[in-house]
Order: sequence, then structure tokens, then C-alpha cells
Amino acid sequence: MSILELKTKSIRSSPILSAAALALAIMVAGCSNNYGGFSRDQQVGLAFRNGNSQSDYNYYYQGRENMPYAIIGIDRNYTVPSRYWIPFEPDTEQLKKMTGNIYGKHKYYPAGSHIVDPAGSIIGVWYSGVDNRSVRVDQQNRTVDILFPNPENSRSAI
Repeated sequence: MSILELKTKSIRSSPILSAAALALAIMVAGCSNNYGGFSRDQQVGLAFRNGNSQSDYNYYYQGRENMPYAIIGIDRNYTVPSRYWIPFEPDTEQLKKMTGNIYGKHKYYPAGSHIVDPAGSIIGVWYSGVDNRSVRVDQQNRTVDILFPNPENSRSAI
């Protein structure tokens, strides 16, 4: 038996490695059912650009008010516990101004999306030029956490 075969065999038969792999699999399986997603929709983007807000959503932005990174509307049955999301009551002109000046370091064209829970139900709307994002939904506590890297500093996450 070669040295490579012995090392491979000892790694495969290691109880610690097996336990770690099992723990990782359980952790990934347990977390994966809390993630929702985004469903791009041109009508959502158009509504934002026209300054149309939905009365059954609470609105938040992240970044600067005059140049936000992203704007979201979340179903009023949910809360957004992050201190990075700033609540606001949009009027038509304010929403048009904010969406017209969305931050875009890489000049991505801002787009609108529906925010969906793990079951695929729409729970909000999103408008931003940021494509690298995730949404975690806690159905029991009715919270929504939307995370993405700060577009001004690609190494940090918000």
C-alpha cells in the first residue's frame, strides 16, 4: 500500500473528521430553510422609479438618504431588526429622487425585485444596483434580514 493510500484511508476512517462532516451537514441543512430570495421584476423597478410605494409595506434604505445603496419595502407583518436599514415614509418625489441617485460604484443598472420567503411567497420589494445579496427570514419571529457587501468597500458586509 502506498503512502498516499494510507493517508487517504486514515482520513476517511477518522471519527473526528466524520463527526465534523456530519455536524457541518446538519448545520447547513438547518440554516438553508431560513433563506428566501429575490425574483427580479421589471414592474417593481418601474414602480420605484415612478415613486410608487405600496401602503402595505414599511420602507427602509441603506447608505445615504441622498444616495442609498438599496431601498426595500417589507410587508408590515415583518420587522427589519438591522440597525443598518433606516426606516422612512416615502412620498412620490422622495422615492423618485432616491431611486434616481442609487449608489453604483460599478455602474450596474439598478433593478427591482420581489423579496420572497423560503416558501416563495412575496414579502417585499427591493431596488438597488447590488447583485450580491441574501435574505434570511425568521417566520417564527417575523423578521427579515437582508445582507450584502458594502458597495463602497467590497471586503465588508452589511
